[in-house]
Amino acid sequence: MKVDREKATAFVERYGRTWESWDFAGFVDLFKDDVVYVEHPTDETVTGRAQMEAYIRAEHAYQGTATVRMGEPLVDGDHVVAEFWATMTQAEETLIGCLIARLDPTDGRCSQFRQYWFEVPGHPSPFAGWGT
Repeated sequence: MKVDREKATAFVERYGRTWESWDFAGFVDLFKDDVVYVEHPTDETVTGRAQMEAYIRAEHAYQGTATVRMGEPLVDGDHVVAEFWATMTQAEETLIGCLIARLDPTDGRCSQFRQYWFEVPGHPSPFAGWGT
C-alpha cells in the first residue's frame, strides 16, 4: 500500500519536532504498538512503544538540549526516507544521519524504523544542499 506524501511529511516533521522538544508522549505516539525501531545497526533494537519511551528518555539524558533539522522527505510506497542533522549540547557533538520508516497508510504511524548515523565532534553547520 502507498502512504500519501502529506502523512509522510507530517511523520518526518513530527519526528524532528518531538525529538527536539523532548516530547516523550508525542514521540512515542508516532509509532505503532508493535514497532520495531533499529536505533543503529550496531546498537540497540527497540520493540514496542513501552521500550520506545524508555529509549527516548535515555536519549534525552545523553543528548541534553538538541537542535534538530530534518531534510525533505522522499516517499516510495509505504516508506519515507529523510536526512537529519542534530546538534547535542550535553554530548557536545552533532549527529548526522538518515532514517527509513515504514508507515501505515491509514494513520501515518510507523511500524518499522531504522536509522544510520555518525557523530561529529562540535556543532558544524550543514553543508550546502544538505537535506534536499
